[in-house]
Amino acid sequence: MSPLVLLHFTSMSPQNIRRNKLIWIGLLLTIAAVLSQGLYFTRLPGQHVFPWLNLALAIVAVILLTIGLLRAFRQPDLYRGKISGSISTLLAVVILIFTVTMFVDVRKVPASAGAPKVGQKAPDFMLSDIHGQNVSLSQLLSSPEGGAPPKATLLVFYRGYW
Repeated sequence: MSPLVLLHFTSMSPQNIRRNKLIWIGLLLTIAAVLSQGLYFTRLPGQHVFPWLNLALAIVAVILLTIGLLRAFRQPDLYRGKISGSISTLLAVVILIFTVTMFVDVRKVPASAGAPKVGQKAPDFMLSDIHGQNVSLSQLLSSPEGGAPPKATLLVFYRGYW
C-alpha cells in the first residue's frame, strides 16, 4: 500500500494578498514620534503636552506595528510585511525605549536653585583670557584708570571646548 499524501494548495494570486496597512501606519506614527521630539525646542503654547504626545505616538506606533507583524506572520498567505514589519517594529521599539528613557530621566534633573536669575548680578568668578592671564568678573566691572565704570558687562557662554 502506498501512503496517500494530501496537499493543500492556496491560491497565491496578487488579488488575495493584502497590504498590511497597520505596518505602514505604525511606521508613519514612528516617524511622527521622532519629528515631534523637535517640539521641545519651540516656544508654542501648551508646551508641557509635548512629552506626553511623543510618548503616546511611540506607544501607539509599537502597538500597531506589533499587530501588523503578528498578522503578517500568522497569515502570510493573506498579508505582506514580514521583513518591513520586522524592521519597522524594531525601529519603533528602539524609539519607544529612547522616548521612555528621556521621559523618565528628564524629571530626575535637579533644579538649579543656586543659578542666578535673569537680571540678577552674577557671582564673581575667574577665567583665563586668550593670553592665558586670569581675569575676574570684578576686574571687568571695575572702572579703568581715569575712566567711568562700565554700565554692564555682557557674558557670552559657548558650549563646548575648542
